[in-house]
Amino acid sequence: MKLAVVDDEKKMTELLSDYISRFAEERQMPVQVSVFHHPNDFLTKYTKDYDLVLMDIEMPGLNGIETARELRKMDARVVLMFITNMAQYAINGYEVEAVDFIVKPVSYPDFAMKLAKALRYVKRNEEKRLVLNTPDSVVHISLGDIYYVEVIRHYLVYHTVSGNYTVRGVLKEMDELLAEYHFVRSNHCYLVNLKYVESITGNLVKVAGDELQISRNKKTEFMMAFTRYVGGMD
Repeated sequence: MKLAVVDDEKKMTELLSDYISRFAEERQMPVQVSVFHHPNDFLTKYTKDYDLVLMDIEMPGLNGIETARELRKMDARVVLMFITNMAQYAINGYEVEAVDFIVKPVSYPDFAMKLAKALRYVKRNEEKRLVLNTPDSVVHISLGDIYYVEVIRHYLVYHTVSGNYTVRGVLKEMDELLAEYHFVRSNHCYLVNLKYVESITGNLVKVAGDELQISRNKKTEFMMAFTRYVGGMD
């Protein structure tokens, strides 16, 4: 696992590095930690092979939220967790899809619990691909790049970050195949990647800008699945 720690306080980066090493040793997992004391340095040297970024919010110059906005322009998938002196600042983290926040002073038990949660999100980002035989070509797509799957008659339309792809198929079969990757039916027409749910209002779920219907008989199941996903329980 590759982590980046971004904090202008040297004592804090040393403490977090020690906590990460302890966590990794307890779980017998390899880990590589890169420390950045300046947000601009982090952004300049950033590479898309990080699994997790731990970032302080209160930093001079470019603060953590502003840095995270720039990070998201480069990498929409890396797991991000904030460190802060004031918990009320952390609510701003939702706009940059931070999975959680750690309040200073940081104790090891709290840190280990939060890091374990973050690792569940990291696991979701593991690269898994799907091969689609479209009428024109064979397309390889990452499951993490699929917004939702829509059935139209005997065809499945995959709505993805790189466009829409149409193939012959049965939604029930895809439902069974993708269930473990947090895809859930909102009704008989749509199979939704919970990663891209922006809001749920009444019987509508907004997914990557599109509003999709949630049927009455699917709503309880859908809401429970989404609650578990957001809480990092799956």
